[in-house]
Amino acid sequence: MKIIQLHFFLLMWSQATESLTNIAVTLGADVNITCDLDIEEIYWYKQKLPDPPVLILRTYSSTFMGAKYANSNFKLKYSLNANSCLVVKHISTDELGIYYCVKTSEPLKFSNGTEIYITVSNDASQYEIPWSNLTIITSVLLNVLLIIALTGMVKSYIDITGRTKNNTVAQNSNNSKCAEVDLFMCPGNTRLCPEQSTTVFYCQ
Repeated sequence: MKIIQLHFFLLMWSQATESLTNIAVTLGADVNITCDLDIEEIYWYKQKLPDPPVLILRTYSSTFMGAKYANSNFKLKYSLNANSCLVVKHISTDELGIYYCVKTSEPLKFSNGTEIYITVSNDASQYEIPWSNLTIITSVLLNVLLIIALTGMVKSYIDITGRTKNNTVAQNSNNSKCAEVDLFMCPGNTRLCPEQSTTVFYCQ
């Protein structure tokens, strides 16, 4: 239950905080991330937007106990250089994101985030590509596509409604056509008699 609460609070914190330390790395390199909390027992989290935070490991005040990893596969990528320093080994795109350390005891206390992003270099120049920028661009594109889809749906609805109203008006107009017929009949005879007439209204 406590881990779930930490996930929730960290998610809220990451949305609100503006204090990020940016570290540019090249793929395959190692990077050290220092926790700015002066505490020995902490949780280390990684967040890769827009996904929720992921618990990496927990440290203890006793070096004898070492670290407790949330996933055994994390041992291949993460290690500790003292309790307050997380080492990320052989950086790949999976390790890019924002890292936080969190106090394990109440009251909860969160560090400022440390964002790791890759540096792509060529013969002419170097380009730094923060992961958050890629996330913003993706979000904008998705919003534009959503607006286009909604606009198309509204336009289709208006066209269908207009055609339905036009068909209804035309049908009512056809149904209202009436004709006045005068019938002249003589009693006991089939001949037409001008003296007796009957007026009949016939409507389609």
